[in-house]
Amino acid sequence: MTEWVMAAYPNEGCGLLVERQSTLEVVCCENMQDELHQLDPTQYPRTAQTAYHVDPRVLCDVEDSGGHVRVIFHSHPDRGAYFSDEDSLSALGGDVDGLPILPGVDYLVLSARHDGVDDRKLFHWESEERVYEEVT
Repeated sequence: MTEWVMAAYPNEGCGLLVERQSTLEVVCCENMQDELHQLDPTQYPRTAQTAYHVDPRVLCDVEDSGGHVRVIFHSHPDRGAYFSDEDSLSALGGDVDGLPILPGVDYLVLSARHDGVDDRKLFHWESEERVYEEVT
């Protein structure tokens, strides 16, 4: 996972941690954000340097093959490992008052710098507070 996000640097790298038969595996995904930005810069104003987009077909393929997405990971190039407002909005399907679009899926954010990943933090949906909170 670390190698994957560093290969994407200075763009955001992304992927999944998938559970199959009680084993976790890393599924590295292409960040589609630049493609979406080129197609519709009004709807997708940010590029892959400050945003990520996992192809929804990859999520479907995982589920169709008997796997379960447990974690979505992405990097923040030259920024800290935090769950940004944009990250939260994306996880809530664009509705700040909504519920997670992928219930039970956690989010791992890695801080990527030119010389490597220097921090990582995991975030989990807390239903009572209706926010993503860092798992300590």
